[in-house]
Amino acid sequence: MPSPPDAAQWVGPAVLFLLMVLVGLELTPADFRRVASSPRAVIGGLLAQIALLPLLSWAIASAFGVSPVLAAGAILVAVAPSAGITTLLAALARANVALAVTLTALASVLCTVTLPTIAAFGLRALLGEAVAIDVPVGTLIGQLALSLLLPIAIGMAVRARRPEFVARNQRRIQRGVMLAIGALIAAAVPFMDASRASALPFADARAAVVAAVAWAVAALGLGWAVAVALALPPDDRFALVLAFTTRNVAVAAIVAMSGLGRLDLALWSGVHWVTAYPIAAAAALARRWRTPSR
Repeated sequence: MPSPPDAAQWVGPAVLFLLMVLVGLELTPADFRRVASSPRAVIGGLLAQIALLPLLSWAIASAFGVSPVLAAGAILVAVAPSAGITTLLAALARANVALAVTLTALASVLCTVTLPTIAAFGLRALLGEAVAIDVPVGTLIGQLALSLLLPIAIGMAVRARRPEFVARNQRRIQRGVMLAIGALIAAAVPFMDASRASALPFADARAAVVAAVAWAVAALGLGWAVAVALALPPDDRFALVLAFTTRNVAVAAIVAMSGLGRLDLALWSGVHWVTAYPIAAAAALARRWRTPSR
């Protein structure tokens, strides 16, 4: 039976692995060829996320006065790739699902370089004086490469070899993975050291929720502004909006807990999950109601 620290550390990579297998099941080689056919949406959207979202997190954290630890967690979430749920919400919104898949897949690959680089700078700037943190850039690159590239490749291989099976059972597979993720988290929660989380003052928690809601709304607007600047069609535009807003909290939590050994730096990941995801889902539903079925 795993020791308590081990149980708390393996749940993050296990959840991420399952999520990335799901992403891989959505991909075919043709999805990557879309980079050549739509370079403006893909390249412009990826570069804008990498450059603008960390700045947005810093601005929101400063404006709402959140603590340095929560601000550092917000930076980790911002530099994480867009989440697998982006593709599902794009389908719900009747947006460009192929673009959402491509952005998510390429962002997941690129984050093996961009995440440790930008996170190292942001964490040193925010916590360098209060907490001595040495970000293991080389180790994180290796961990993220194995946690992202391998499961994506597995998912793509399963789809390539058993396309009919995946097509018939995709919803069942998604539900099964989500149930497995819930079971993993439930099994690990009793072993997690919540001393840091319980020590978070109520005022900080309230400020974090308010700031997270503001971040999600601002990210929606920022994604829309970038899409308009890139002159994207409406379906592409909304797919990019979702990619800006729904970040992969599993990646951010893994960096915080496994890479840095800091549960408190994962607190913002949870706040983002309970605020940004519902806001993005509401936006997707609103667009679905306004967009006729094709």
